[in-house]
Amino acid sequence: MPRTSPLALAALLTWPMLTFAASNATAPSEVNSAAPKDSRLIAFVSSGDQPDADAVAIFEGNADKAGSRYRTLIAFGKKNGVFQQDFTSDKLIACSLCSQFHDDPFRPRHVKVTQDHIHIDQFDSGEKPSSTIIDLNRQNGVWHVTSATRNTVVAGREDERKEDLRLPPSGLAKDMDARWSIPVFLNTIVVNKNTGKFSFIHRSPNEQAVWESLKGECMKDDCTVLVQQGDGCISLVKDAAGHSYGGSVSDTDDEKGAAARAIAACQSGGGNACKEVRTDCSKGI
Repeated sequence: MPRTSPLALAALLTWPMLTFAASNATAPSEVNSAAPKDSRLIAFVSSGDQPDADAVAIFEGNADKAGSRYRTLIAFGKKNGVFQQDFTSDKLIACSLCSQFHDDPFRPRHVKVTQDHIHIDQFDSGEKPSSTIIDLNRQNGVWHVTSATRNTVVAGREDERKEDLRLPPSGLAKDMDARWSIPVFLNTIVVNKNTGKFSFIHRSPNEQAVWESLKGECMKDDCTVLVQQGDGCISLVKDAAGHSYGGSVSDTDDEKGAAARAIAACQSGGGNACKEVRTDCSKGI
């Protein structure tokens, strides 16, 4: 966990006192009624109680098969004492696994709303966090994107890349795509068919990268991918004759489950004295 300097800590402690927006998981009835189907409110932030207040609500859907939850942002403006929708976007707020660590870059407390201005700061849990900062401003009654930047720090401590995200030709907030996605990192067991030598390759961005990491050691003609899994656990088991078997699970805390599947594969394949050799679990980069 990154250290926090006394100065930074003091800033954090005083930050809420400098914020005009109110944030919580409750909202007026007209905001709640705007929720997309099968979603729940996870943040409501307003500029205050003034008659022409601005606000945003972030709704979250159910987890998909990969366990990720996706979000929809709806901006509101108060008219005649009631919040009315200004625009809707499902591309501004990160999904719950949309970072290189497959953790959640979104924190409701880092959405700030003042009159005619929305600031969204999203970042991962790296020692040097990667961050995406988006600023929206209302101009002539319409919400525009004024800036969108992304600072990516590889693995939270390596190369750093700064970029301006491409703004939509219209300049409108509703058309902005923050290009959120779940990065792919493969965890693989490769076994030499002739010698039985094995390799555990972690966090490869694609299959080609797996083989590139084995150059000079293992070629496709001699080796085979025994197991390949994204987030989760992979396990290698061998029988008395030295034959290799693999198993995997998507739960990053279930080492025993991955090993059990590998042993089951060994037993169903006719292996004797099946024994676990190695089991690794990994999430993200």
